[in-house]
Amino acid sequence: MECPLCEHTGLDSNIENCPSCKADLTAYHSLDALEVSYKKQKKTGLLFFVLFIVALLACAAIYFLNSGDGVSKESEEKLAACEAMVLKLTTENATYSQAISNLKAENAKLQEVKEEELIAEPKQIIHVIKEGESLFSIAEKYLGNGKLYPRIAIDNGIDNPDLIIAGTEIIIEQ
Repeated sequence: MECPLCEHTGLDSNIENCPSCKADLTAYHSLDALEVSYKKQKKTGLLFFVLFIVALLACAAIYFLNSGDGVSKESEEKLAACEAMVLKLTTENATYSQAISNLKAENAKLQEVKEEELIAEPKQIIHVIKEGESLFSIAEKYLGNGKLYPRIAIDNGIDNPDLIIAGTEIIIEQ
């Protein structure tokens, strides 16, 4: 290495100061390292560029070699079968889409009916208590769940649901 200031020659590449002019050489060492790195990057970039061109030429060759009229009969048959399948599936899709639309419309009508039923007044049934019946069995019969017997007791002002009298009329709201 040569000192860039005093041009002293024969310097070791890892020396920090020039022995002649005492100049700090660390910055110059860094510049030399950058120059070496730049040269390596330049070579690598050129290599990648050449590889890219080769790959591009290979793709072009494959395209032109396969683009001829060399389509096999087997490939044509497979293509025709796939096209037929696509047509069949498209038809099925249209059918199912129409069925879904019909079901959505029917569902909307049922929702309207259900909302009207919810708004309607509850049905009232008058029941005469028979011997051996309990509010539990009556709730099970009319409300579908015997555990709803407290509702019948409250609606009819019965203080003790275990103590009911045969022949008493009660109102059951459904």
